[in-house]
Parts: sequence; C-alpha cells; structure tokens
Amino acid sequence: MSQFRYVKYIRNDDIIKALGQRVRVLRSERKLTMEKLAELSGIDYRQLSYIELGQTDASLSTLYAISKGLDITLASLMDSESLR
Repeated sequence: MSQFRYVKYIRNDDIIKALGQRVRVLRSERKLTMEKLAELSGIDYRQLSYIELGQTDASLSTLYAISKGLDITLASLMDSESLR
C-alpha cells in the first residue's frame, strides 16, 4: 500500500483570475508597465502577462517576487477581501 494519499485537483480559476486582476490594478496604480514590473520582480514579462490574464496558476515564489516588485508584502497581495 502506498503511503501517499490521492490529492484532488484544487485549481480555483476564480481565485486565479481575481489575483491576476489585483496584480494589474496594483501595477496600474503605481504607473508601472508590465515590462517594468517584470524587471523589478525578476520574472519574464510574458509570465506576468499570463498571471494578469488569469491564464496561469502562479507559484508562491513568483507571487512573492511580484509583491517585492510592487513594494508590498505578500500578505497585501493576497488580501482575501480584494480577491473576492
């Protein structure tokens, strides 16, 4: 018997899209281009585009990098009230 249990698929497209919209709003408020935020975050601008469009489920490391690029905490980026 395997010691690993089956983990059900937990992707939540609504949260992924809401997070992308939040990143876009925060970026726009700071008058940053997508390219500049990508540079500040140390990620590719295409990856940032996919995140903003809600087309990819960003890793925790990527979200942390984006929060640093925006000069906010990861907790602020992930604010549950803003992701509704």
